Amino acid sequence: MNSKILIIEDNEDIQSLLFDVLSNNYLIYKALDGISGINEFKNIQPDLIILDLMLPQINGESVLKVIREQSPVPIIVLTAIQNKSTTVDLLNNGANDYLTKPFDIAELQARIQVQLRNRIQVQNEHLLVYDNIKLNNQTHQVIANKQQIVLSKKEFNLLQIFLSHPHQVFEKSQLFQMVWHEEYFESSDNTLNVHISNLRHKLASATGQNYLISIWGIGLRFI
Repeated sequence: MNSKILIIEDNEDIQSLLFDVLSNNYLIYKALDGISGINEFKNIQPDLIILDLMLPQINGESVLKVIREQSPVPIIVLTAIQNKSTTVDLLNNGANDYLTKPFDIAELQARIQVQLRNRIQVQNEHLLVYDNIKLNNQTHQVIANKQQIVLSKKEFNLLQIFLSHPHQVFEKSQLFQMVWHEEYFESSDNTLNVHISNLRHKLASATGQNYLISIWGIGLRFI
């Protein structure tokens, strides 16, 4: 599947140029102002963003801040400002790269390829995969049977343990201490059971399978 690129740029000529050049290799989405850009980002979850600084509604620096608070998606900034301190600030605030206008289209294409390649490498480093379940340690996203599952922090941490050690049998006291970082008492059993039940139900709803098996008298195993 082609990578999704979101272009947030208010200059329609530049937008059209980028679309014509990039659409052969990528799925291109466009926004003409900062607010539309943030909404598009939330809707499509792009693989890379090309961001202009001088935007209507809200400026590019504000868009960068909002997106970076929610996602590590690579962002290449386009700017007419050639002030060194401004570009340093952009990189410190979360931009992955920048080009000053006017820019060379071949250079932009090369930088896009580098950022997408780096993104895949980072994703692979942070990815746990078992059967049709994928867990991303960096983004805290869980995909099961191509569906995104929303987990609480404790449910996510439990799944993280199970995916890291599939088929291993865990005692309930082990799981509680690993996730809650507290001493295990009999009363802790109810807390753990509720989270295990929720996790089991969410995975089964997405996949139609029961991955969490109770081993009587011992604990739990992920199969």
